[in-house]
Amino acid sequence: MILGLLILLPLAAYLAWLVWALVAYPIPLGYNLRSLWQRKLSSLSTAAAIALVVGIFVVVLSLAQGLSVAFVSSGRPDQAIVLRPNARFELNSSIERDRMRILKVHPLLKRDAEGPMASAEVVVVKLFPMADGTDTNVTVRGLEGRGIALRPQVRLLQGRWFRPGLSEVVVPRKMQGRFPGMEVGRNLRMGGRDWQIVGSFDAGGASYESEVWSDVNDVMQAFRRESYSAMVARLEGPERVEGFLKAVEDDKRLKLDVIRETDYFRELTKAGDPIKILGNLITLILTGAAIFAAMNTMYAAVAGRTKEIGTLRALGFRQREILASFQWESIFLCLTGGLLGSGLALFANGIQTGTTSFETFSDVSFAFTITPGLMAQGVAFSLVMGLLGGFLPAWRASRIPLTEAMKGG
Repeated sequence: MILGLLILLPLAAYLAWLVWALVAYPIPLGYNLRSLWQRKLSSLSTAAAIALVVGIFVVVLSLAQGLSVAFVSSGRPDQAIVLRPNARFELNSSIERDRMRILKVHPLLKRDAEGPMASAEVVVVKLFPMADGTDTNVTVRGLEGRGIALRPQVRLLQGRWFRPGLSEVVVPRKMQGRFPGMEVGRNLRMGGRDWQIVGSFDAGGASYESEVWSDVNDVMQAFRRESYSAMVARLEGPERVEGFLKAVEDDKRLKLDVIRETDYFRELTKAGDPIKILGNLITLILTGAAIFAAMNTMYAAVAGRTKEIGTLRALGFRQREILASFQWESIFLCLTGGLLGSGLALFANGIQTGTTSFETFSDVSFAFTITPGLMAQGVAFSLVMGLLGGFLPAWRASRIPLTEAMKGG
């Protein structure tokens, strides 16, 4: 924290001075911009290098953003997940049938015409071959009919929902492009039996788009499970979740953990941490190269324009005005690259991909998500590169002695 302030405060003060200089001093900015145009080749190559770095920076951040969107959009604040004590996730949780029967008639659950809004569910993982020839674990969720109603973001796109006792499954539409043989009407082999794919669904970007769904009793029978994994329950409102949590924990017949659904999926977003770390590492390396490229371009510009710098000094421009003008030239150059890189990153927006969650050891499908905020971060990133890469050459330009500059270096 302190180190960050020690770096950011001088940088912010210098940036403020540059903005003030732009207004207060008669900076020959037009001269600097024309100079960039006269050196088209070197200016374009430097801007392209900056664009590449910024584009990678934004795309890598969009991976973590897409993963976060997948999990955050999966939960509701008025719903809770009941798990075995100390089980962080559904996959390593177990709830016996007797306890589940008590849970499903709990008086604090929300009720509608069909009864309590709760779904007993089981979660297993199954190895599936992917289109690229590799294999990955896929979550198979067995749920009750109410489980579909508890996830209103899920929409059936093709076919119909599964029916109990018939070994039927529905699959996410986005999974069909990444896994072969997932078309409606085909069969999946898992748990020692064939399962017919009777429908495909969309979950609006939620993490359910990484799961195969079927009837809970069919899945338990096929995978020889004697107990459920969890129960998803809806309460009358978000404020009722705490009361439900305390009631279940205090009930000696249950002794189970209750987690607000939004908190549960927020914990799962940690699956994106390795991506962020890798992205930051790649960005750090490329940033060093981009700053060097900007610095090299600006040094070359200064070396080739010493006579012009001498002329500016002879016309009365002071050292600080020369410093500010060359610094703005560097910033404009990197800003051009930043805008270009942020724009190019948009081509990745919406592309489907996936990763293995280190929390559940199963595949998570998500899309690259380029937001205006990420693009703004990319542009701000390019400004920092312009400041750092242009400072030393600008300082050099402002400190060339007038007599030396008039001689052309």
